[in-house]
Amino acid sequence: MDISVLCEDKTTAELLEKTYPQLHIYKNVFPYVMRKKDGETLREMLKEDEILVRTPDGLGFLLENGYKGRIVADAQLYTFNRSAKDLLEKRGVFLDTVPLELNFHEIRERGTQSSELMIYGHVPMMISSQCLYKNTEGCRKDEKNGHRVALRDRMGKKQGCICFCRYCYNVIFNSVPLSLHTQMDRIRKLDLKSLRLYFTLEDPGEAVRITDYFVGLVRDGKKDGMPPFKDYTTGHFVKGVE
Repeated sequence: MDISVLCEDKTTAELLEKTYPQLHIYKNVFPYVMRKKDGETLREMLKEDEILVRTPDGLGFLLENGYKGRIVADAQLYTFNRSAKDLLEKRGVFLDTVPLELNFHEIRERGTQSSELMIYGHVPMMISSQCLYKNTEGCRKDEKNGHRVALRDRMGKKQGCICFCRYCYNVIFNSVPLSLHTQMDRIRKLDLKSLRLYFTLEDPGEAVRITDYFVGLVRDGKKDGMPPFKDYTTGHFVKGVE
């Protein structure tokens, strides 16, 4: 089964590409928030042979501009059932992402042809155009690297946040990563096209260790040893949305 990697940090992406040349690294990713002023920047990506889109307006932008490369739809382009999958496919989507809200049985019923499943990553909890960094430190744009800040919830847990200065929006992530390493036997029954590792709050070293663990688990069937992280959630994969 193929493994894809999506990184919000360029340094991490470059390190993983060098360390694991056999993996597919997403390099051209449309933002969660699109504004008219970003059109010129986004059109530069149209030269590439693959783009991952996260919103309906991102898909519309590609279609309006006659994009001919591979379109990968993220989970936010919701494909709850076969009809939704077919609709995206008719719009030129090469690969869709399984919605995070579905459990194993719902995923199997939905169908997994031309689908990718996220098996590790901090799930986005909120997307906001109100900048947390600006409100606390003042506006100091870093379009190349952005900023990392943290919130503390009522339970005392830190919620990591990435400020994407290039497109001027924030994403707040779940404090505990989704990990389906305990569900691999069931995942293999789904006949998915590929599995995804999503790196957001991890530093490059953590990302390498986690990737090494999942490569061994998925491709070599290694079940010995604990994953290089302590806390995790299986999300809705087991019980679904209640």
